[in-house]
Amino acid sequence: MISRKIFLIKSIISIAALTVIGKAMGKTVKAGSTIKSLKARTALVVWYSQTGHTERVGKAVAAAWKKAGLKVDYGDYRDIDKNSLSKYDIIAAGSPVYYYEVPENFSEWLSAIPYINGKPVAAYVTFGGEGGNQFNTACELANLLADKGGVPLGTAEFSCMSAYAFTWSSGNVDRILKYSDRPNKNTYKAAGDFAIKMLANVEQGNTADISGNFDLRNVIKGSPSILISKLLITGHKVNTDKCISCGKCERACTVNAINSAKGTVDTGKCIVCLGCINNCPTGAVEMKFLGKQVYGYREFLKKNNIIRVEPEV
Repeated sequence: MISRKIFLIKSIISIAALTVIGKAMGKTVKAGSTIKSLKARTALVVWYSQTGHTERVGKAVAAAWKKAGLKVDYGDYRDIDKNSLSKYDIIAAGSPVYYYEVPENFSEWLSAIPYINGKPVAAYVTFGGEGGNQFNTACELANLLADKGGVPLGTAEFSCMSAYAFTWSSGNVDRILKYSDRPNKNTYKAAGDFAIKMLANVEQGNTADISGNFDLRNVIKGSPSILISKLLITGHKVNTDKCISCGKCERACTVNAINSAKGTVDTGKCIVCLGCINNCPTGAVEMKFLGKQVYGYREFLKKNNIIRVEPEV
């Protein structure tokens, strides 16, 4: 959980880092050690997914490994016992690109897993449309696993329809609809190909040194971008007359900022992930951005007759 004080301190520190040009260079992830076992029999695909894009890609990775004969477990990190990671022969982790980086809630979870020394690991990210800083985010995700002793095999990035509700709520619908079919069958095929390539790397003992790219978005990622968004939001609450007490907004909120029974949102804790408004089935979660009413991902799909193609699992 991120307190308001800690959030503001981190924001100030990050903004101060604007003067440090070196921050614009992504971190290099080195393989470090060798793969403990060149035969993978069990696998885990773990992800953080807010609107389902990262989950769908993860399921495509899991399906490819299943087809290759592995025993595969998969799921959202909140449903995975972090102490179980060491039992798998290969691990893939997936994350959305969130304000140009791995979301802090997922970073914190991965930083808290036990050491997985010698376990081969792969990282993938999903991003909206043309994206921004997606390679460096994938590199960051691989680095989180490497910090716990994982041996990097490679990374991948998958373009999806943006779930950033401020964009369509501000009238920029065409920008979103350009990628409304993604993730699609081609996305899932690419995810499956990535999975098989990572498995081949294990069997051949191939590891990867992953170097981040120079990108000025590394300077404003995370707290600075979140803070700017927070300053433009008003009226963030739960309309109790519309609420059906399904709990989806509270489940989506990773900082426990929502009390749907009382209709309140702790805006100090809020990190503007938009999980609440994107996952509410009745439009009970309300907020304004630059004075305009924001509506969520589910409503956007309905308004534009978008039906998601699901991967085979």
